[in-house]
Amino acid sequence: MTAITSKTFTYAPTFSIPRGAAAGAELFLAAGRLLAGLFTYQPKASADMSPEDVRNLALSVQNSDPGFAADLLAALARHESQQS
Repeated sequence: MTAITSKTFTYAPTFSIPRGAAAGAELFLAAGRLLAGLFTYQPKASADMSPEDVRNLALSVQNSDPGFAADLLAALARHESQQS
């Protein structure tokens, strides 16, 4: 049979952060945020897209994703009918 033994400690072990580690971590995180901001794709806002831009987008993806192209053209038709 196997016996399980445990030991109770009356004190909590202390952990200390090495000097400069907190500052280094903050610097590393700041650099990561900066790089993420530089390489984040920010698409054109939908309000900035003209109906002709949406139509061109739909026609450009029609061969690769016909369902998405159909959705875009349907939304465009709905938008144009509401504008009239």
